This record gives sequence, C-alpha cells and structure tokens, in this order.
Amino acid sequence: MQLGMDLNEAKKQRLLQLNKLDEIRQDDLQRTTLIQEQRTKWHDKYIKNKSFQPGDWALLYDSRFKIFKGKLSPRWMGPYEVDTVYDNGAVRIKTIDENQTSLVVNGHRLKVYHKPLSKEDFVKNVLQTTKMQLVSERVFPPANLP
Repeated sequence: MQLGMDLNEAKKQRLLQLNKLDEIRQDDLQRTTLIQEQRTKWHDKYIKNKSFQPGDWALLYDSRFKIFKGKLSPRWMGPYEVDTVYDNGAVRIKTIDENQTSLVVNGHRLKVYHKPLSKEDFVKNVLQTTKMQLVSERVFPPANLP
C-alpha cells in the first residue's frame, strides 16, 4: 500500500523534525540557565554576609514578633555573647548575666551588637583618632543672673 510518499523520504522528514525539536530544547535550556544565573546574581547582590567571632555580642530577632505585631513591641532580644560559630551557619549564643544560658540559633536571626562605651573610653577614642582637644573647664564665665 502506497500513500504517495516514499518510506525513506518519510524517515528523513521525521529525523529532521526530531533534530529540530532537539535544537529547540537545547536553546531553551541555555536560555533558562542564563536567566537563572542572572536572577541568582541579582539576589546575591542584596544579601549581606554576617560573620560572627566568639566573644562578639549579638541581638536575636524575636520570631514571635510576626504573630504579635505591635507598635512599641521590641523586635530584637538581647544582647547575647557569641560562644561558638558552626560551619553550617548556626551560632551558639549565651546570655551575659550570671546564669549564662546557652542557645543554638540560626545566624540569619542575629545582628551584630556594638558594646556601649563608657564616657572615659569614648573620650580616649576621640582623642586618639582626631586632633581635637576637649575643653574640661568652661571658657566663658556663667551669665550673671538677677
């Protein structure tokens, strides 16, 4: 039975269609990987790397804040002292009071807390870093009040 087409010609046409389909699939894969790389680059541009060292102080994000939102409710708890930093991003923190309770948390839930300076430390840092001189006595006498 002949349908007006040679069997060899039909095989060639089918192979050409399959090759064309394979080329289209390869082009789509390349386009998809390119788009994924661009999205990854854009996403990673806005991620801040947090690095903690043992002995640093950190604040812990209160994950219950999303449930109990309030205008004046605190979002960050702490400060805590960083005890151990693990390779997988987990951080062991401990309280800075006498109990020193330890807790393992995800490093993304922490942010660096800078220890407060005393007045003497602040003055010493200012004098070391700048050439300013601090006036310890009043230059002008106090105004005479009636």
